[in-house]
Amino acid sequence: MKNIKRCLKSTVISLSMLLLFQSCRVYHRTNVSIDKAVQEEKRVKLKTKDGQKLKFKRIVFEDGQYYGVKRKANRTLIQPNELESIRLHDKTMSIIYGIIIGVVGTTIGLSIIYFATWNGPFVSGAIIGPW
Repeated sequence: MKNIKRCLKSTVISLSMLLLFQSCRVYHRTNVSIDKAVQEEKRVKLKTKDGQKLKFKRIVFEDGQYYGVKRKANRTLIQPNELESIRLHDKTMSIIYGIIIGVVGTTIGLSIIYFATWNGPFVSGAIIGPW
């Protein structure tokens, strides 16, 4: 039973760490033109004048029209005059925030597990932790 509990605990910690280090997308605060977004070929976040938020892998210009690409075959027509803002993906900050959130979340999770399994400070007259 102890082996199963120990194995389950380590599995939960590992999966939690993987979840916390998963994707966190950050977009630049400054808006860019639609032509700049096409040229950059980066992920974009669009906000329309009616309040919709759309995310695409990139924007392409074909046959005089702008299309937002989510997958190879999945394209959405974009009307430039209906857009309020276009923001490009900030890859550097996405990596930094992903690492920070992962480290802080993992530290908090491990601290909770550490203190939840601690049997008290005194064993044989000495102060020791749960290890």
